[in-house]
Amino acid sequence: MRTTYRAKILKLMPESAEPFVRTTFYSIQGIRADVRARFRPIQVTDDFAPIFIIGSGRSGTTLLGDIFATHRQVKYYYEPYDLWAAVHASTDFLQLYKRGENHCMLDIGAATEEAMARFQRVMKPRGDLILVEKTPINALRLGFLDAIAPKARYLHIMRDGIEVAWSIQRVATVTRRMAFRPSMNDWWGVNDAKWTSLVQDGKAAEYYADEVSQLTTDEQRGAYEWLLSMRELDEWRPRLGPRLVELRLADLIAEPREMLASAVDGLGLPLSDERWLDKATRMVHPMSSAYNRDLALPSKMQDDFNKYQERYQFKGRATRAEDEAIQGIGRSDEGGR
Repeated sequence: MRTTYRAKILKLMPESAEPFVRTTFYSIQGIRADVRARFRPIQVTDDFAPIFIIGSGRSGTTLLGDIFATHRQVKYYYEPYDLWAAVHASTDFLQLYKRGENHCMLDIGAATEEAMARFQRVMKPRGDLILVEKTPINALRLGFLDAIAPKARYLHIMRDGIEVAWSIQRVATVTRRMAFRPSMNDWWGVNDAKWTSLVQDGKAAEYYADEVSQLTTDEQRGAYEWLLSMRELDEWRPRLGPRLVELRLADLIAEPREMLASAVDGLGLPLSDERWLDKATRMVHPMSSAYNRDLALPSKMQDDFNKYQERYQFKGRATRAEDEAIQGIGRSDEGGR
């Protein structure tokens, strides 16, 4: 997993100080992003054409982002939650920087002129660099993104939903203490804010409103998040047209050079020489697929889940379970939960 500045700082601190350092870090980060969104001197134009790397979390978005970050003509942002919170407060689905209403799913209604201006102030690179940004939850915000950046391009990576669900379960076993605030889960945010938002927004969009309450384990919840991202891409694929480039993680691993060359060409990203492609190819390594365990889902979710698995030739399949039969590994008690 990527080592952040916050993680490096925490290693130097005694364990008892970690909750205070963690809370202070996010507070400072949020304030700094707000100042940048308000006052950074930059010309706001309608021809800004960033590249968004999207896909359900744990699908290979970090690998793709790290690869594109090495391109000398790219300015790369890795999950800049603080910057997004400065663009629009309701994007803070982890509740790290803002209080109040937050959403995992956002549409055109949130794309005000002020949000567009703030977006460019905090993320538009200087000079001729191309912005490449990766935040997996943006797969659920395509209406919002398309409105604040009408010329944006999208790189969507897909991974076997069974592997995604169990990978999310593994990350969600870690919960960290915060000072003066509820604990923060590594996947579901402060006081489960992400899951609360995901359920609320999913119901509002009429995604499995009668079944989501049956999900009790992190792998089931991860499967729900994966399903929502796949369905939202289906909704937006016709609208995005050639601005959307898609690939499977399995294909990237099997044929990295061919897949990356095709993605670069589809995105219209200038490739100055073959050296970058050689370096990028060497960065691709197989990912663990040790999550090929049973996944029980309510009937409608199970049907749709397996249809996507079949469509994209993924190996795993979900099994069906009724209300009283949906059981599995619950949340870990580790990390203060």
